[in-house]
Amino acid sequence: MKARALALVLACTCAGAAAGQETPAAGEWARYRLDGPAPWRYARPVEGPGYRIVLSSPDGRTLEARVEVDAAPLTMDAPFPPSPATLSPEGRAVLAEPLADDPDLDFLSQRLLTGTRTMLEAVERVVAFTAHRIRYVLPDGSPETAAGTLRARRGSCVGRSLLAAELLLRAGVPARQVTGILAAQGMRELTPESRAVFNAELGGVRHRWIEVLVPGLGWVPSDPGGLANTVTARHLALGRQPPAGFHVEVGERSVELKRPLLETAGGGLTLYRPRGTSVVEAVEGAPLDPRVLAAPAPMRR
Repeated sequence: MKARALALVLACTCAGAAAGQETPAAGEWARYRLDGPAPWRYARPVEGPGYRIVLSSPDGRTLEARVEVDAAPLTMDAPFPPSPATLSPEGRAVLAEPLADDPDLDFLSQRLLTGTRTMLEAVERVVAFTAHRIRYVLPDGSPETAAGTLRARRGSCVGRSLLAAELLLRAGVPARQVTGILAAQGMRELTPESRAVFNAELGGVRHRWIEVLVPGLGWVPSDPGGLANTVTARHLALGRQPPAGFHVEVGERSVELKRPLLETAGGGLTLYRPRGTSVVEAVEGAPLDPRVLAAPAPMRR
């Protein structure tokens, strides 16, 4: 049964990889060995804009995942807001999910994205907001929501991702959550704020980010902690949260890509496709409820 399941996963992967290997792009990459109880149940192949996961089994028993991230910026874009006719059925289904009434989230989404011309720019503005205005805190086990994260002006990667996705959804942009692992060989590879949750048994930390459906491109990944329209080769997307005993071991990897910084009053934000001061103005100029503005200033992750 194990061999059959692994063969099915790899058969689907190889078909997608063959189509994407005709014109390989320079960038960063990492190769991971996945161990633990039935790792093929949690790993998933990805063939997306600038981000790929290729699964393989060199010996027919172990599972390996190669994560590839393109260096070239995304050149194709789509106008904002998107026309429903340009969205796939999957994207329209995401937008059809009801959202709770929340005037603050509606107002912030509209104010933050006013003047936005393209889908990728919309993502940049939202990521700039979550990275710059929402302080990163470690998860404490309590449930997080987009509304709660905005009110508190702080959240873990889960809270930031929920908020980023909802701000886009309220503007008619299909966005969804991605669960996975931020692979690390040691706590020094993580930010000071997240080193406390480094898990050597796991091989990194559990992580959450988002994907946005851009017509003409597909589902584009972004990390609301400060990466717009891209992630790194350390972002290993999974189909679902893995159980205890799941382990990611780094086989080899390239040097991480150098991405441009967007300078802000609170420090530099790493954005893949910065647009001068437009993102800063959208972030700094977005008015919030007075109770939210009275919260402590966020610390940059």
